[in-house]
Amino acid sequence: MAKNYPETIPAEFAADEKQADAYKRGWNHGHGFACHNVPDLGAKLFLDDMGRVTVTAENIREIHQSLCYAAESNSRSFSPFEFTAAEFNGADCDENGAFDPEKEGTAESLWAAFDQGWQDAMAADLAEYTNADYGIESDEAASDDSEG
Repeated sequence: MAKNYPETIPAEFAADEKQADAYKRGWNHGHGFACHNVPDLGAKLFLDDMGRVTVTAENIREIHQSLCYAAESNSRSFSPFEFTAAEFNGADCDENGAFDPEKEGTAESLWAAFDQGWQDAMAADLAEYTNADYGIESDEAASDDSEG
């Protein structure tokens, strides 16, 4: 499975230490959602973007992604994330909280790095899930069981 932190950082974020850190934090953020929101085959769920669904071998990956994105969105509503948001949102300001024209765009660049980090982490995690990880038997394994 994917790692807690990326092996490489995209070039657009790697040159700036704060953006590289924001990307790593975003990666870790996304990795947590991908590995902790794996749906169970046969589960009956209601998803905001898909409505009422039953998890099948055909839709499990789409549902897994939907659960991850919903969890990430919901996470921004609660206290621990507020500290990250306050840090990033204040990056355009001086130590007194006043806007600093020399730092203009820093907050936006940190959010871009963080968002790319969590999206890349989720994609890396989701890409590594096999049918076996989801509990889906391969056609070959299913036919072997029926012959036995």
